[in-house]
Order: sequence, then structure tokens, then C-alpha cells
Amino acid sequence: MTDDNAAPQPASEPATPPGTDKPPSAATPNTGSDDEKHLSNENGREVNDALFAGEKFLEPDNTRRGPTSTIRTATIGTMHVGDRYDIVVGQKVAHTVGAVPEELLRWVRQRYVTVESYRDLRETLETRRVLLLRGQPGTGRVTTALHLLDELVPGRVFRWECGKTAKSLTNGSFAKDDAGYLVELPARVSGGLTETILDQLRSKLDESRSYCVLVAAGDPRHDRSFGGYAVGYQAPDSADLLRNHIRHETVSDDPADLEEKLLRLCRKAWVSAALGPCPTPSESVWMARLLTQHARGIIPEEKVREGGRQAVDIQVAEWFGDLVGLGPGTELKEALRLAAFRIALAVLNGTPYSLVAEAADLLSLRFAAGGEDPKDKPQEDLSLFADDPASRLPALRAKVVEGCATFRHELIPMEMLEFEDPRYPKAILNHVWQHHHRLRNALAPWLQELGKDRRTMVWVRAAQVIGYLGRLDFVDVFTKMIAPDSESGEEFGWKSVRRRSAAIALDQAARDESVEPAVLERLRHWRRHGTLEQRQTTAIAYGYALGRKRIATALEELRVLGTPSERAKPFASGGEQEIVWTAGYSVAKLFAFGMVSEVLDHLRIWLASSRSSLRRLALISIEHLANFYAYELDHLSVSLGDDRPALPPGSERWPLLPALCAENADLARRVAELLGKALRSRESDFLARVLLARWVRSAERDATLLDVLAEFLGRLVARDGDAQRLKYLIRRLRDDWADPLRPDVATRLSTQIDESERTRVAA
Repeated sequence: MTDDNAAPQPASEPATPPGTDKPPSAATPNTGSDDEKHLSNENGREVNDALFAGEKFLEPDNTRRGPTSTIRTATIGTMHVGDRYDIVVGQKVAHTVGAVPEELLRWVRQRYVTVESYRDLRETLETRRVLLLRGQPGTGRVTTALHLLDELVPGRVFRWECGKTAKSLTNGSFAKDDAGYLVELPARVSGGLTETILDQLRSKLDESRSYCVLVAAGDPRHDRSFGGYAVGYQAPDSADLLRNHIRHETVSDDPADLEEKLLRLCRKAWVSAALGPCPTPSESVWMARLLTQHARGIIPEEKVREGGRQAVDIQVAEWFGDLVGLGPGTELKEALRLAAFRIALAVLNGTPYSLVAEAADLLSLRFAAGGEDPKDKPQEDLSLFADDPASRLPALRAKVVEGCATFRHELIPMEMLEFEDPRYPKAILNHVWQHHHRLRNALAPWLQELGKDRRTMVWVRAAQVIGYLGRLDFVDVFTKMIAPDSESGEEFGWKSVRRRSAAIALDQAARDESVEPAVLERLRHWRRHGTLEQRQTTAIAYGYALGRKRIATALEELRVLGTPSERAKPFASGGEQEIVWTAGYSVAKLFAFGMVSEVLDHLRIWLASSRSSLRRLALISIEHLANFYAYELDHLSVSLGDDRPALPPGSERWPLLPALCAENADLARRVAELLGKALRSRESDFLARVLLARWVRSAERDATLLDVLAEFLGRLVARDGDAQRLKYLIRRLRDDWADPLRPDVATRLSTQIDESERTRVAA
């Protein structure tokens, strides 16, 4: 069937009218009809959805002056985040053989919150003398181990260091009888543990009537693989932890109602936001202290919020600080893979696991090559079974959630990977860019590589992150990543993805007020003196948030960019014409951003201009608007407030203009006046034959839209010939050989047009 009869498709990409002056890339072979070739909206919804998803994790922003921490100096009060022992004032457990201080054991007895599997943990330790406690660092494993050992052998708990292999656990002897031993196992040791080794360790403990808890990170093996010595560990409930620590933070000198006041504070939304959705036990301790100080009037609310942000920064700093001091070997390689995975997830948060894993592999190869192109260095082949999501997710502090991936114009249910706390993407990007400068040699080319990926979800998110990093160091990012993309002549699809990436990055960077002037200066320079590629990048950039924020400037710049024939010499190349289409598309996007009155006013002026180039820009902008669908409002207006035009319920799949006009008579009058004038122009064939035909096809499947469209078409009958033109369109659809318009729909629309014509003539 012809495109006149096609089902309505989301029109987020510019609609390219037929004729000799279409962009060259639109002329590629196509299995559809001629009209179908000129509607290049193949991945428009994918772009919008990817932008919308990325904005959730990059805004709101206080990046340049926000708190950052390094692992060398970061502490939270007197506590260190993670499985360290700095959780009581002035007390630490040495990382060599020795007794755990009584003060620390007393703290654990007072504050410990029982985990769900505690009974199984104690039973295993009591009967087998050896307990393999597997879980993620920072979840309270060590505190649980100390509590278990202190219950069985009160006050006689010692720390014991293992050797470099799992077998080293059975080489030595336990010097103390009737004691409890805590051993933290690095990955190189825990990975070699077997049931046999644990049996041998148990025999040695039987001799000294002692107990031992081995604390290790999880791995792909099931607990059953360890012969009954291993029990899975889950962190205690964070709300219970916070309440428990609050009770212990109060002292006798405090007011009697302080504890109740603190418990009420815990239920407030801002406290939950500061603490995060899945805090570690140590972070709960820290928040309890901050809230207690706040309730006593010592610190303001903002300090509590800042403390929550700082805890995130410190966790990130600790993650990357763990890489310091690791020598060459398997442990370093795995640590680098995990670091690459965290960075990849920061860029692609909320996308399918497979995309994140693939990007992480690319980055880890660059890490292994010292930041250079991995193609230039021999690489160690990775096992096809090296990645284990079950153990990877807890280490990332990430989760898999139900979501939808956008493929062309459809939403496909799919599991998505995202951080448990949405503050982590920005914290990771801030930390690696600001505190690990040598990493830039690997990150910059990696992000550019992602920017060339043909999957929209990948290249759009990479562009957003490049722009975000531009807020931190605009000169470096612009020189190395944005400028090369803006000058790229590479093409695939309607226009260069690299130029679109540069535009998105510039828009994202300009969200920082201190960077915005530099971005505007570059756009002004490119508009006046730039190459064809740079001018197209400029036209694209003004269609995003920057253009909405400075609507008058954006529309003026787009007016000039969209009329290149008014410059010194007329254009004849398809490349110049592509800038016209881009400018028109950006004008239409600004309308969808909520700048309705401003855009309509300019289009009315442009359409009435004596300059044919300006009238053509107005017509192209109107064609793009007619090609938009209502759900565009949710995606194009990313992160810029809620002042978008309201839509009738259930109208998300309607064409945008009828949807907006359905409940706004004044807007309907202005849009109909503009559209009517466009339809009377000599170049209106595409607008009527393709785009309005899609509106009719949408209404054929939606009775409510049919009523709205009938009323709107009636508004288009304002002069002689208007009714005849519209009825010709209806007859053409009704008589279509492949897919004729239903007679009742044709009758409904024709009747409305006739009534409007009679009213016009009578007036």
C-alpha cells in the first residue's frame, strides 16, 4: 500500500518531502513506496527515549562545585565506609594477627541488628566450627562475624591473616584455645576454597576447641559446593538498622522526646533521599549520627543532605581506591573489569545488561592496553563464561528491573540494569574524570567509540555523558571529543550520527551556567563562519534544551541557518539543503518543548515573508510538526520542567497538532490558520498527500480522534478552494486500491467539511 494509507508512525525524525531537493541520504534504495522513502523517521523514537532515560541520571546538576572525595582522605566522621572496623571512635582492628579490642566487641553487642539467616549461621558455626560467610563488601558481613564469634567465645575474638592461596589456611596452627578467629579472604584465596580444605581447617579447630568465620565475596558457585560450611548472607534491613542506631545515638542529657523526634525524621522523604534506597550498614550508622546532630540543632538540614551525598562519593572513591597497590595478575585483571563495568553502567544506566557488559569489555581492553588502542597490542582472550551476573550485580550495587527497550517505533519489554542508587552514575563520572587523569586516555576514545555505535540507546547516552564531562572540563572535552564529531563528514541514516552526538553533548554541557557562554560562543561562530558540518551541528543543538531556554535567540539563529540561499551565493548542494531540513526540525522540536506561542508567532511571520527561502523554512517546520505524534511531548522536553501543553487522556498515539488543539480552542484557531495557509502554497502536496493522510488513518482506528480531527478539518475551511482540496484528499484515501478508507470515516469527515463550507459561504 502507499504511504498515504500507512498506519501512523511516530515522527520524531524530520519528515523529508519528495522532490529533487531532498537530502542525498534520503535517496537510498527502499522497499517501500516513493513517499515512504521521504519519511526518514526510522529511529526517531529510539533517540527520544534514549535522551529521556539519560536525563534522569544526569539532572539535576551541581557537578562543578559538588562534593568529591578521594580514598586517601575520605572519612565519614570516625567511620570508614565498607568492611573496615573504624566504626567506633578511635578503635580499629589491625589487619594482622591479634585480638579484636573489647571496645569494638561491646559496640557490636549493643548495636547489632540480627540478619535473617542468623540462626542458620550460628548453627553452622557451632556444629562445624568453620563458617564460610559469603556476601558483598560493605553489607555488614564482618560485624555479623564478630557477633557470632563473640557469642560463642565472649571476649576471645582474634583476627587471623591467611596466606596467598586457599591451602595456606591449613598450613599454620591456632595459637589460642577456646577462641574465635575472623579471616577475610581475598578473591585469589576464596576462589580456591574446596570442601576438602574446609574439612582440614575444621580438624585443626577441633584440636583447639576454637571457631573460625571466613568472610569472602560471593562467586558463581552455590553454597552447596562447600559441603555445608557456607551460608548465604544478606544485609540487615536498612530501616531497622537506622532506627536501632538512632536509639543508641541518644544520651541521658538529651530531651526525653528526642528519640521520638528522630524516628519521625526517619519517615520524612528528604531523609530517605539523603540516605538512598539501599544504604550499607555503615552508611546507616553515619546517617543516624547526622540526624541526631540535626535534631539537637547542631547542624542544619542541608548538612544532612550533604552528608548523604558525601557517603556516595566516598563509596565510589573506595571502589577505585581498591585498585591502588594491586600488582599484575588475576586479581588486578578482575578488579579492572569490575571498574570498567561500573563506568560502563554509569554511562548506560537503565539499559539491558548485554549492552553494559559489551561496553565494559571494550573499556577493560583499553585498561589492559594502558589507555592505548587495544588493537595495537596483543590481548588475552577472555573466557566466554567469565562474566557472572549473579555475583556481578551485588558488587556493582546494581539491580535488574523490568523495563522497555525501544526498537524503531515499538516498546519491547526487557530487563534493564541500573544502579540501586540513582546518584551513582554522576558520582562515578565525577570521580574518574576529576581524580584519575590518566584514565581520560582510555575514557575519551572509548566514549567516541560508543558514539559510533549504530544502536541508538548507546550513541545517544555516550553523547550525553560526553556533554556531562564537558561541565567538568569543557576545554579538554570539547577539543578531544565534541569538535571532531561536529566536523565529521561520516554519514549513515538521515544525517551524521557524530554531528548529532556533538549537538547533544553541547546541549548537555550548557546545562552548567559557567559553561553555557562558551557553548553559545561556539554556536554563534559556527553559524557565521563554520563549515557545512558545523552549521548543521549548530542547527541540531538549538532544537534541544539550550534552544528552549533561549527561545528568541534560537529561533533567530535557526532562521538564518534555515535560509542559506540568502547568503553570499545561492546554494545548490544537497548538503546545504540538509541544513534547512535540520533547522526546520529544530523549530518543530522547540514547539514540542512547550514554546508553542513563540514558534507559532515566528512561523506566521516567516510564512508571510516576501523571502521565498524563509517561507520554505516555515513550510518545512510545519511539515515536521505535522509529522510529530503526541507522545513526543514526553521525550523531547527532557528535564526542563512541567510546563508542556496538556494532552487529552488517551491521546499519546494521536498526531501532535490535533491532540494539542482538542481542548484549546484558541490554539486550534492559530494552528488551523497557519496550516491552512501552508496547504494553499504551491509546495503543499507533501503536507496534504502524506502527512494529513496519516492523521486520517490514525482517526480511522480511534473514534475520539475522529471527532477531534473532523472538527479540526472544519477549521481549515476558511477560503475558496479549501473544502475542495480537503475533500479530494478524502476521496483519494477512500478510493485507494490497496487499503481504502472506511466509508463511514470518509462520510464523517466529508460531512464536516461540507458543513464548514456552507457556514463560510453564508458568512
